[in-house]
Amino acid sequence: MIVLQAYMKVKPEKREEFLGEAQSLVQHSRAEEGNVQYDLFEKVGEENTFVMLEKWKDEEAMKFHNGTEHFQGFVAKGKELMNAPLDVVRTELAD
Repeated sequence: MIVLQAYMKVKPEKREEFLGEAQSLVQHSRAEEGNVQYDLFEKVGEENTFVMLEKWKDEEAMKFHNGTEHFQGFVAKGKELMNAPLDVVRTELAD
């Protein structure tokens, strides 16, 4: 199983737009066959800093997700919504 923590620092003036885009991404990603978990949280004490927690069945499922229209669209839109590069932490868990 692959676990990703994707940290995102969002421009304050783009917060609502980001949340709308993220909601759509979460909804579509959860529907993917290899998805185990896909949730968005805001860090306590760090307004407009979010973390997407993802769990994927395997590398194939994660690669499929990375190529989807909803993920690619979010990444492209994210460049104007975030004020820092995406910070991703990857962990692999034994089954």
